[in-house]
Amino acid sequence: MDRRIDNRIRGCLMAMLGACAMLAGTAVAEPDTPTPLDRLAAYFESVETLEGEFRQTTRDEAGTVVEEAAGSFVMARPQRFIWDYDKPWEQLIVADGEQLWVHDVALEQVVVRPLDDALGVGAAQLLSGDFANLKDNFDLSVTDDGRIRMRPTDPAWNFQRVHLTLEDGVPAIIEVQDGMGQRVTVELLAIERNPDVDFERFEFEPPEGVDVMQGA
Repeated sequence: MDRRIDNRIRGCLMAMLGACAMLAGTAVAEPDTPTPLDRLAAYFESVETLEGEFRQTTRDEAGTVVEEAAGSFVMARPQRFIWDYDKPWEQLIVADGEQLWVHDVALEQVVVRPLDDALGVGAAQLLSGDFANLKDNFDLSVTDDGRIRMRPTDPAWNFQRVHLTLEDGVPAIIEVQDGMGQRVTVELLAIERNPDVDFERFEFEPPEGVDVMQGA
């Protein structure tokens, strides 16, 4: 696979998409004072589709911004999502429930792989997956400032540290640290919950003339 594509997949998907997915404990609270974990569980119970815009910022170990990106997204259960980058490059990432497609417009290349093999898509799978899988695959806890901390239980994901902030019952900020000093922050904006979404939107057909490669 072209290294440029591979780096983008890892950076982009770990972040959002990253972000976020699955529990090993719960906190006790009064019924009228839901904890962040209660609110996360409520998100999975009440939200089936989500649509909006995103702004993604990547910082190095010193905290310097090394890349900024933006675009739009749409998600639907089970495990269907579209992340459409419009800057600084055009890139389309589509999950159809079974496969993950990454289309780099400038390179005229498409990489496809089984969705279950797409390491680093925790956040996207969080938003479009289900709470049972979330609890099986991640240890969840709450930080002092009210964010949800997510630690993957799979040893292959041990380098990832994800924090999720909920606002008005939906994920608003996803932060991913890759263990090598890089931190990716994704802000979800102009969010619409439970819009009518045609599942045909997630049926990706590679454009004519592009190279299609199977991801490792």
